[in-house]
Amino acid sequence: MKDDKTKRKQKIMKFLAITSIVTSLVLSSIALHNSNDLDELKSGSDGESSLSRISSLYGTHGCEDGGFSIQVGIDENRDGILEDAEVDEIRNICHGTQGPPGPMGNRGYWGYNGTDGINGSDGIIGTSSFIDSFVGEHGPCSHAAIIEMGNNSSSGVVDSSLKICFEELTQGRLTDIHPNSGDSFSTACNGGATNEGLFLFAAARDGNCLLYKIENGIVEQLSDNIDFLPGSILGFEVHENRIWFDANDGTGTQLWSSDGQTMWKETNLSLQIQAGDEIMKIQDELILNHQTGMTIFSESDTIFSGTYSNLTNANQTLIYNTADSISLLGNFWPGEIHSHATYYSEYYWFIATTDAFGLQLHRANSSAIERVTTQLTGTPGQIISPTALGENIVFDSDGLVSFSTNSLQIVELNSSIQSIPQDSDWIVNQGLLWFECGIPAYGFELCVSNGESAWLHSDYVVGMESSSPNNFALVGDEVILLIEDPIQGGQLAKIADSGLEILWDHDSGNLQSGVHGQLWIGNDFVFFIADDSSLGLEMYAWAHGEMSEEWIIIH
Repeated sequence: MKDDKTKRKQKIMKFLAITSIVTSLVLSSIALHNSNDLDELKSGSDGESSLSRISSLYGTHGCEDGGFSIQVGIDENRDGILEDAEVDEIRNICHGTQGPPGPMGNRGYWGYNGTDGINGSDGIIGTSSFIDSFVGEHGPCSHAAIIEMGNNSSSGVVDSSLKICFEELTQGRLTDIHPNSGDSFSTACNGGATNEGLFLFAAARDGNCLLYKIENGIVEQLSDNIDFLPGSILGFEVHENRIWFDANDGTGTQLWSSDGQTMWKETNLSLQIQAGDEIMKIQDELILNHQTGMTIFSESDTIFSGTYSNLTNANQTLIYNTADSISLLGNFWPGEIHSHATYYSEYYWFIATTDAFGLQLHRANSSAIERVTTQLTGTPGQIISPTALGENIVFDSDGLVSFSTNSLQIVELNSSIQSIPQDSDWIVNQGLLWFECGIPAYGFELCVSNGESAWLHSDYVVGMESSSPNNFALVGDEVILLIEDPIQGGQLAKIADSGLEILWDHDSGNLQSGVHGQLWIGNDFVFFIADDSSLGLEMYAWAHGEMSEEWIIIH
């Protein structure tokens, strides 16, 4: 038991030593940064030192077997002593409880002396750990201190890092592509995609739709000053560390890609890409559905001639229409798929027509396809496509309905939800479906469903006026979105337990956020298009590091 106490004391001393090392690294990094600027800046006043001390347990600590406290603070009077009034934080460290002695075991028999074993071979030389620090501008922070740690100093692989920003993270307008009050984005020129630290997007200037990038906070034009029309038909898709899109260099609309430095024309189709063509990423393959057939871009490109439509995928499986059938898992069934698919309980679920009942919910596997409803009317699954929530398949059908995979019965989840706007957005996060809903007396607000029921989550704009939640996106485990307030205008928000929490009101009173484009999530920023009332529609960025807990903010 004495050895256990000794080990605990050693662990505590190691903890205190590591704490002192990290604190010293941060302070030394900041000091180094400040010393490098001596040629440009006037000497400032001496900064205040941080102090720590070990003292007796503090307050109601619950340490039945005793312990001690670590007290930290700033030496405000600079006397080298951490006084009680200078203590900013106290952490209590409890001693562990000593366990009772175990019963004495029976005396064992004397064993025979064994023979000496063979010496083992020498083990491989272990890699050394490393710790690096950086002070200065980094990502969304213009005054940062970064500590990086790893287990292999030869390769420099960073296993963990500590990022501290001494001011608010960067946020604001990034572009004025169409100068002054002119709009840089429109309905036909507003697409884009992010790939780690690269953001590629389409923007308008002088009557042309051009390709731009934002990387390391710098906006740069990539295409020539022609009507390039990037992503106007296929949109943008990430594949093989490049962003793929359709564009027209003056010789016709083809498939292109870019890594932010170079652009490649990936196809030279005899017939140009046109409306109705599709592009889709499945695992390590990029699929282009064109009027002449289907091209699969992989290690060895494959081309299938024929007419195909309505490409979708579920469980990393491609599903699509041929000229007269539905293709799934190598099978071709008479019918036509009309929605995206979801996978649950070894079945693929989607809206299709296979007989006289018209658009109905179907399920299929490698053996058969089966219609499971008969009562659906209109165009179900066109806004919220079939989505697995728990043991239910949820989709829109004159409101929101749920199909039980156990009872094979369909029910309306909430009769008060009378409409889901045709152009509305939705997202699934942690077993919940979030969507825009229309409810009499509440307008268009945020609703949620768990598959068993559906309900109004937030009447953010009280009464008949609407907040029109749209452009849902995920940052870690948080759902963020854009809303419209009739007084405050467009605002960036996140879904909280109690309703909606405003993250950033970029321009109070402006009603144009979210009119074009969507939310694009990069390594450091959320990008979106908004109007600041003076410069027209431009690209904005909001750093999400504090919300995602990537950064510690001290200011």
